[in-house]
Amino acid sequence: MLSAFSQAWASWKTAPGVALLAVVAFAVGIGSATAIFTVINGVLLRPLPYPSSERFVSLYGASTSAPGPFMAMSVPELHDYQQQTTSFDAFGWFRAGRFHLTAPGEPQFVPGAAVTPALARQLGSPLLGQWFADDSSAVISSALWRRLGGGRDIIGSAITLDERRYTVSGVMPPAFRLPIASLMGRGGTEVWIPLDPSPPNASRGSAQYFAYARRKPGVSLEQARADVRRVAAIVAATDPQRYRFYTADAADLREATAPSLRATLLILLGAAGLLLLIACANVATLLLARSVVRARETAIRVALGASRRQLALRYFAEGALVSVAGAVAGVVLSAIFVGQILTAASDFVPRTDLITIDWKVLGFSVAVAVATGVLAGLAPLWQAMRTAPNAVLTEGVRASAAAPARRLSKAFVVAEIALAFTLLTTSAILVVHLRNLGRVSLGFDPDGLVAFELALPRRLNASEAQRAEAQRAERQRLMDALRQTPGVAGAAFANPLPAAPICGATSLCPGRPAARCRCTAAMRGADHTGFLSDHTDPAPARPPAERLRQPAGGSPVDRDQRDRGARVLA
Repeated sequence: MLSAFSQAWASWKTAPGVALLAVVAFAVGIGSATAIFTVINGVLLRPLPYPSSERFVSLYGASTSAPGPFMAMSVPELHDYQQQTTSFDAFGWFRAGRFHLTAPGEPQFVPGAAVTPALARQLGSPLLGQWFADDSSAVISSALWRRLGGGRDIIGSAITLDERRYTVSGVMPPAFRLPIASLMGRGGTEVWIPLDPSPPNASRGSAQYFAYARRKPGVSLEQARADVRRVAAIVAATDPQRYRFYTADAADLREATAPSLRATLLILLGAAGLLLLIACANVATLLLARSVVRARETAIRVALGASRRQLALRYFAEGALVSVAGAVAGVVLSAIFVGQILTAASDFVPRTDLITIDWKVLGFSVAVAVATGVLAGLAPLWQAMRTAPNAVLTEGVRASAAAPARRLSKAFVVAEIALAFTLLTTSAILVVHLRNLGRVSLGFDPDGLVAFELALPRRLNASEAQRAEAQRAERQRLMDALRQTPGVAGAAFANPLPAAPICGATSLCPGRPAARCRCTAAMRGADHTGFLSDHTDPAPARPPAERLRQPAGGSPVDRDQRDRGARVLA
């Protein structure tokens, strides 16, 4: 074996240009495949940061008329599932949002979640301290802990969230996530507060929670899904008018974090696989051409008694040397590719800090290098075994370039062209599709519009009417100031932003308050009707509420976020 590799090394030293071309081809192919696998490994393959994570599922509402988007649930609905399902030994829910952290340090907005204590305690122990000691406790992430100084005396200290004082009871490990994928699209959650599992005046119309549950040992995912759907039918029967198309489902928690991203990553991995096959065909063609030049040398080896096993080892060693060198360069390239992917898609890819090149990724690269080296070495080996040594020795090198060898070379060229055409055609279709999406009319003219986000503090000690009145006055004051700013022709508040997906659809409804239904959103503000009339596209003759309607698949935003997260258009 070692002699085969030493001979392969000596052989490549006589043809450094060909070796460099082979290494570059392998580097591009293996690097692309490794980069995509690195993302898949971090997002889909790595275990979740929970004990018995393989048993956790996500529960969500759904519609029989429009399957696809995950829908939030109300507290009474969650109580029904908690009490009537028989497949789970842990059950709880949470509401994601953002908090205004005003102390200690400079004011900042931090993504957070309110979670039922029963669920929180099943998801692992804090790095420091403990989970909630009482309803005024808060647990923070390790990232927020470091920003606040990173001292162990953080336990028992006070922080102020939305003008309410909390006591820090714990610090979670760096890998902890809840929820696994941020519903707000702004990175990982950094603070958790206790959520009352039985709040007063909870109604079935206030759907703003998502549930995680842990399957009992021995209960399969399909059994759990059937159990959830059974209870969903019972819930729907309690109020047929409200739950006309209602159902519910459960999904493996790791798959539920990025259901649409899974298909995208698999498509990208398939494209990288095609590129790798093209690289293999390129290298195989190079090795086949070299074998033609070295046909006399091979014939002499066979005449002197070289066995087929020795020939196979020789050609496989030559392919392995360039493939391993290409894998090393490919890992370096993949690190660059992964950085570019995360920069471009950090808002859409969950658990980005866990997407790293680890031993599993390196093992994947080595396996791909060995496989490609073997594949590339098959072509010259096949030709060497089909060429008669006496013909080469009596007729010269040209004898090795017989019709079968020429047909094989042509076959590789045809395969490369076919694979490249498939890859280029698919890429062209995707580019055209993206270009067409960018040209879709939004129902208004976005030129000259500037949007920025404004989140007003939520006064927890005030009633809902008092909070609404205070925020209305604050918005009016800011709008007056914006209108007086030089260069500003109009100002309005919108929540959500026009054309931003929310809970499966996007609507624009001038003059109407924010709807309290399960999946609607409305423009609201002190004076938005005139603003919209100045910037609305005059071409569509449809009602304003239908101009920005989008296909289902957007992220849900709870009522609490709608109340606190007003956005300004100027």
